[in-house]
Amino acid sequence: MDLKSKIKSKGEELKFLEGHDRLQYFLDQSRDTDLLDDVYKTDENKIKGCISHLWVIGEIRPDDTMRYRHDSDSHMTKGTAKVILDMVNNEHKDEVSKLDIDSFRELGINELFTMQRQIGFASLIDRIIQMAK
Repeated sequence: MDLKSKIKSKGEELKFLEGHDRLQYFLDQSRDTDLLDDVYKTDENKIKGCISHLWVIGEIRPDDTMRYRHDSDSHMTKGTAKVILDMVNNEHKDEVSKLDIDSFRELGINELFTMQRQIGFASLIDRIIQMAK
């Protein structure tokens, strides 16, 4: 399955969750996230425009697949980032670098966000893409 199809499939899965259930899903995802060492919680790794503190690091592995890790001081932000990063982790860097913010609209989560959180979401997507280039 290509990456855009993977994102669309996750969006279809999330459509079945309404209101509070969808929010709870993201909160639950945050519990299944490894902590990021404090050494990586720097301004350089911080996602700008996010209401909460969100740090993301990424690397291109020798086989040209991506590996991202993250942490946040907000469970909602951490869970949302986990859903996004789980989709792009282990994907080829060329596939990730071809994405844009519109590629993630299929998730249907933008309507859950305030305007400020939408800015943070867009900054997260931009960072993911830039790390893959």
